[in-house]
Formats: sequence, structure tokens, C-alpha cells
Amino acid sequence: MANKKSIVDAEEWIEIGDSSAKEGKLDEAIHCYTKAIKINPNAAFAYFKRGSILLSIQNFKEALADFNNTIVLNPDFSFAYFKRGTIFIEYKNFLKAIDDFSTAISLNDQVPFAYYQRGYCYYVLKAQDKAIDDFTKSIDLNPTYMLAFLYRGNSYFEKREYEEAIGDYHRAISLNPREEKAYLARGLAYANLKKYKEAIIDYSNVIKINPESLTAHNYRGLVYNGTKQFDKAISDFLHVIKLDPSLPDAYNNLGIAYFASKEYAKAIDIYNKALELTPESTAIYFNRGNAHFNSKMYIEAIIDYDKAIELQPNLASAYFGRAYTQVALKQYKDALKDLSRVIAINNKFYQAYILRGNIWVKLKQTKRALEDFTLAIEINPNIESAYINRGIAFKNDSRIEEAVQDFNEYLRISQRKDANSIKVRQWIKKLGYEPIY
Repeated sequence: MANKKSIVDAEEWIEIGDSSAKEGKLDEAIHCYTKAIKINPNAAFAYFKRGSILLSIQNFKEALADFNNTIVLNPDFSFAYFKRGTIFIEYKNFLKAIDDFSTAISLNDQVPFAYYQRGYCYYVLKAQDKAIDDFTKSIDLNPTYMLAFLYRGNSYFEKREYEEAIGDYHRAISLNPREEKAYLARGLAYANLKKYKEAIIDYSNVIKINPESLTAHNYRGLVYNGTKQFDKAISDFLHVIKLDPSLPDAYNNLGIAYFASKEYAKAIDIYNKALELTPESTAIYFNRGNAHFNSKMYIEAIIDYDKAIELQPNLASAYFGRAYTQVALKQYKDALKDLSRVIAINNKFYQAYILRGNIWVKLKQTKRALEDFTLAIEINPNIESAYINRGIAFKNDSRIEEAVQDFNEYLRISQRKDANSIKVRQWIKKLGYEPIY
């Protein structure tokens, strides 16, 4: 047990260490606290203060040892548990961190940061209800704690409760109007609610704060792609690539935008660059296959679909793409095999039934064609192409009333007055009927 003189001497070294720490002289502060510990090995506060500095300079191993010693010497020191819990977060040992924050809260239930940190651990562990409870307690104790609003919003987002998430992101932004993460998160929530205009505004706000935000440009580009504003999407993805030319996803997204703009040569060139960065990407081979197909480069398309299938043998869309290409090459037997594989993988893939039905029509196997078109309609009763194709098959089979019924159903669903609709109306009249729609 330390005598009175050693205790006084140790306290003097602690005070000197405190002064050094305030002046930013962290090495001197650590030296002073170490002196105090040598003089009085039971000086819990010296361990705690040295551990706090070690934590601040990310020397987690030695900081953890100091907080362990603090707790042994003073088991009721709530902040020592809090600090140790923070280190366990750094080590991604979230269960131990939760234990420490829970102990800290049991010793002092008026510290908002302890609830926040425990809530963060629950958030990472996907226990969102518990996370929301802790973030709410943190907010109750400190209504200006921006991070608690931000992460409570994130928990609501994970639960797909987007309106509640947006409300919390509003509060976070009101507390810190330059918090990029809050704008990004709110933009994602708006996008999930299909409120694309609001999402674009939020991503644009991030770009105003930080013009070099890769994430904001990328997210905004994705929304522009989804809303068919392809020129704007291309501009954003080009900016992402300019900021970081090593991101294969940015090239892939740019390729998708070029493809949607029917700039297939540019799309292929961009996919080539993406594959240089990630040569085993199933998605990029598949996307390049689509671009090759639309460029009527059918052999190259099949090679790309082959590679996508090699990398992901159960990728139904790749078999479907290859089948579509084989139809263009009049390789009907191979196309039928691929379409059967598509259906084996996903028997709700109605496009496969329609394409297979069209092949049966070409092969003059009307019964099989009608079966496939009917299966497609059972899966998706609102797919207009299935009705028009089945109508043609009925017409070829001299089943006139059924053909007219399908043609009328096509008109009802399409609700258009384009060239196809005009042609279908003419067919109905030639069959001796009047169009209903």
C-alpha cells in the first residue's frame, strides 16, 4: 500500500501530466503519468489518463492494458468501462464493447455517449430495435447530439422505414448543415421511396460541400441512369473516374449509361477498361455481351455470355442473353437448350417462355408455342408481348376468336396509338372483327 508521500508525489506527476496534455505535449504527459504509476502503482487515475492519451494516438494495445488496470483498481469507474468499450469497437469485438458500455451505463446512466456507442454496436450487429432504443436515450439526454440522429436514421433505414429515417436525417442536417453523410443517407432514403428529385438535390448538396465526393457523384449518376437522364449520368460517372481511375464499378456504371444511350461502341470500350481492373467480373462480361449483341457483334456477344456463365453457372440472364444471340444467328437448337436452362434455374422468368414460344413459331410447332406464351401470361398477366405473340400463333392455327381476344388484350394493356397498335387493329378488322380498344 502506498504511503502518503508517494501518493502526494504521484498526484504531483499527474498534475504535471495534465498540464502537458493540455499543451498538446502528449509524450511528456505519458512520461509524467508513467512516473506517477511507478511511484504509486495503485494510482487508478494515472492509468486512466495515460490510457486516454494512448487511445487518442491509436495505441490501442497499451491503452487497453491501462484501462484494464484502472478497472481492477477502481471497479466503479464508469468512464474506464466507456473507454475500454471504445477500444473493443476498434477491435470489432462488439459484444465485449456492449458489455462495457452496459456496465458504464449501470454506474452512470446520464452519459449520452455511452448509449450512443452501445447503440452503434447494436447497429453494426443488425439489432436495429435495440440500436434505436439506445440512440433515442442518447438524444433524450442530449437533443443536440447529431450523430445519434444520423445513426438512428441509419437504423430506421436498415428496417426500411424510410420516412422515419428521413426525419432523423433532417434533424442531423439541421444540427450540422455540412454533414455529408446525412445528405448521402437521406438521398438514399429518398431514392428508395422513388423520390428521385429530392435524392438528386441531396447528392448535389454533398457535391457543393465537397466537389470531390466520389460517393455523391456515383449515387447521383445512378439516379440519373434510373430516371433516363443519361447525359447527366455519363457526366457524373466520368467525374468519378477522373477522381479515381481505379474503380471498376464506375466504369461499369458509365458503360450502362452509354448502353442506355445506344452508344454501344463507347459502352464496349468502357467495359474493356473495367475488365482490365477486374477481369473476373460476371456483371461486366454480361453487360459487354449485351453491348456486343446490340452492335450485331454476335460471336463476341456469345463469348462474353460464355465467360459470364463460366464465372456464375446459374446466371439465368446470361443463358437468356446467349439464347437471344443464338436466335439472331438462327441457331435455334442451341437457343432452345439455353432457354430450357433459364427456366430450370428460374421458372418465373417469363421472357424465356416468350422467346422460346417465338422459336417454336419459327419451327412451325404451334402447340408448343401456345403453351409457352400461355405460361408467360400466367406468370405475368400484364405482359403485352405475350398476348400479341400468342394471338399470332392462334391466328396461324386458324383459331380466330382466340386470336382476336389476345389482340384486344394487347390493345387494352398497351393503351397506345403507335405503329404496332395500328397494325394490330388492322389485323382484327381483317379477321372480321372490330377492335374493342
